[in-house]
Amino acid sequence: MNLDSVEIGVDDLDEAESTYTRLLGVSALRQDDQRRRFEFGRGAIELTPDGGGLRTLRFVTDVPCVTPETFHGLRVEVTMPRATTERFPQRGGVVGIDHVVIHSPDLDRAMSLWRDRLGLRLALDRPFPQRGIRILFFRTGGITLEFVGRLGPTTDASGADVPFGLAYRVTDLAAWRTHLLAAGLDVSEVRAGIKPDTLVATVRSGAAGIPTLLIEANAKSV
Repeated sequence: MNLDSVEIGVDDLDEAESTYTRLLGVSALRQDDQRRRFEFGRGAIELTPDGGGLRTLRFVTDVPCVTPETFHGLRVEVTMPRATTERFPQRGGVVGIDHVVIHSPDLDRAMSLWRDRLGLRLALDRPFPQRGIRILFFRTGGITLEFVGRLGPTTDASGADVPFGLAYRVTDLAAWRTHLLAAGLDVSEVRAGIKPDTLVATVRSGAAGIPTLLIEANAKSV
């Protein structure tokens, strides 16, 4: 089961299409009057005019599977694979989704669902005591689902899992940041990422209010 796309609800579809075209460096495919799809080598972003930020995670599989009755509050769709048209980015632009951040009140519950029931590979299970959190990485089609939860007892283990933010992979972060600044977007300074040999920058405008990170892998630290 691989992640096909992430749906983002926006207030103004035409305006969001314009800003996301600048942010991602990829032109949108117009699915219909109510949907704009940005396709990469890994994953896709779909904009819909419903507001509400991160909305639906769409997965594809060519093997029939029984999906859980509940995804603990996440909106999830599972479909059969379909033909896609990759839109090659501008030089230095986004080449794929790197990871999707999801906040969860119960990471053991998430592990039982995504690893044990759905078969995604658990690539990381690590506490960060200095930050008071624990993080799980599930791999799906070269993309990471990053589940973040608090260390210690949870106050409401039955609470919903909530999609929080997105990180996009770029090939040359410094160059793409310069391009985005010239295009009128607000992007932080480049800094070393938590993962070794990565550089990251935070996108502070042009992402429809979604916490957004740009990441370059296999990079020398700044």
